[in-house]
Amino acid sequence: MYLFQSLLPRLDKPNLNRRSGTEDRCIESHFLGMPYDGVMGITILIIEQDSMLQEHLVRYLEKNDWRIFNSRQPRDIKRILKRHPIDVVLLNLNDLKKEGITLIKMIKKKRPAVQVVTITSGDQISLSIEGMKLGVFDDFLMPLDLDSLISGIREACQAKKDAEVVKPSLFQRCQNLMVAASFAEAGEAEMAKELLSKEPKCKEPKNKRT
Repeated sequence: MYLFQSLLPRLDKPNLNRRSGTEDRCIESHFLGMPYDGVMGITILIIEQDSMLQEHLVRYLEKNDWRIFNSRQPRDIKRILKRHPIDVVLLNLNDLKKEGITLIKMIKKKRPAVQVVTITSGDQISLSIEGMKLGVFDDFLMPLDLDSLISGIREACQAKKDAEVVKPSLFQRCQNLMVAASFAEAGEAEMAKELLSKEPKCKEPKNKRT
């Protein structure tokens, strides 16, 4: 089941609940004053430039009783990340391109445990690889297989929970080191140091009494 095959044909049918462009940009504001009680399960932030695709993604993912936010402005994205327990960020690199890479860096700096899932096309492989180096959990090619996307989001959420465990797994520590190395290669040494500073330090062995 692919996105443009299963969802876009609905556009031919009248939809009285369809959001206008202004309302579409403010979907996340519906939740901004609400306390999070964990009942709604996975919390997702969608970053998508195409309002039509964004709307379809929101409607499809909401069927899983997931809590959905979406935004396209870096300032709003920072606010949402700060105020809400986002588990997974779904980000479309097709339109955002280098701006999307910048957003991934910002997300990983602000909330390292949050997992990023990207959407790309076959001609954006270089962006996909760059995203993976920055710690992107998974990447999905257009046209989207929605069942695979749902599974990928669930796996990403579990990875986020694992990353939040006090003692990180060896896999997670290696992933963090790779992300820090990518920042260092990009000339962002301070960001790399900040990520490395969050790594647990090994305790020095106590001297045995003779």
